[in-house]
Amino acid sequence: MSLKKVAEVKKDRGFKIWDLIIYGTVLLLAAALFIAVFATRNTDPLSGVRISVRDGVFSEYKVVFEYGFGGEPNILDTEAVETEDKDGILKVTVKTGAHGYNIIEIDKKARTATVTDANCKSRRCVYTPAITDNNRDIHCDTHGLKVEPFSFNIDNPVQPI
Repeated sequence: MSLKKVAEVKKDRGFKIWDLIIYGTVLLLAAALFIAVFATRNTDPLSGVRISVRDGVFSEYKVVFEYGFGGEPNILDTEAVETEDKDGILKVTVKTGAHGYNIIEIDKKARTATVTDANCKSRRCVYTPAITDNNRDIHCDTHGLKVEPFSFNIDNPVQPI
């Protein structure tokens, strides 16, 4: 490199105006996405829970159980669902397929719902955090089970990994 070129490089500023415009645009876009994801969450209190099951991978979900806090449980499929109410906790057992089951506990006082047991291999649904507001649902892909709030909006799911 010639001395003239070295002198030009030393004289040159580190950032050009176009660099600053691009960096500013990226920062504004990141801030807008952050606000869009976290400020638009539906954090209304949980009003009720709906449990759905599907028979096959490509079949539609069929609602088998509904419970609105303050009301009575609504069992829509008596062959697949059993309930037990003990000390303010509604324990719902959903039988899926030939030998599959999931146990969902609905805490009436705390207004939460969680899957506490399942006999599938991954048991991912058991480790999913409880539903406490209208912003999250629980899936058991192995059994084709879905637990979701009444006011769940599938267009705005924020599900932590």
